[in-house]
Amino acid sequence: MKKVISALLVASSFMLLTACDAGTAAQIGDTKISINTVQSRIAEINAERTKYDTSQMQLSVGEELNRTEVRFLVISEIFKKLAEKSGIKITQAMKDAKKASILNSLGGSQQLGQALVSAQMAPSDLDLYIEAVLISDELSKNAVSSGIAEAEVGTAVQQLVKELTKTEKVKINPQYGTWDPNQADLAAFDSAGTAVKVKTA
Repeated sequence: MKKVISALLVASSFMLLTACDAGTAAQIGDTKISINTVQSRIAEINAERTKYDTSQMQLSVGEELNRTEVRFLVISEIFKKLAEKSGIKITQAMKDAKKASILNSLGGSQQLGQALVSAQMAPSDLDLYIEAVLISDELSKNAVSSGIAEAEVGTAVQQLVKELTKTEKVKINPQYGTWDPNQADLAAFDSAGTAVKVKTA
């Protein structure tokens, strides 16, 4: 699952705006992601970690973990908006089928919990993850159908993200860092006014 998440991250590029209302972790257009939502997801992630041996896992903690979660939630919302704009409908049946495929690839539902911990994903985020993957798949299919070469599909999807963020605008609460427009990634916010890129798992 980490590979697919990474693919979603690569396919995203956001305009840098840091002003957010109090209590808001991020805002995409008129859609807000609350700090409470981020905190509840972090609590889930930390609770799940206590159930498994994580000594061999490279896991984010503290501020870095917060940035990882905010990044995921923002990307999920961006793909939702792309789906609406492109007329893509993701049904529950599609989600169920994708989840079944994921469980099969993991070797059964018993392995899901540990896989989520390794992917640094809260259980409550699984449905968002599946939906984002399905939307990405549909956008890729649309690109191929329009005549774009498969080797260029990733670039085409990235361009769709860029065009949407120009109209929707993305704002990040500075406590979670700042968007690096060149790397299309969320980096730590340096008080001196520069973005310090932090390696995330």
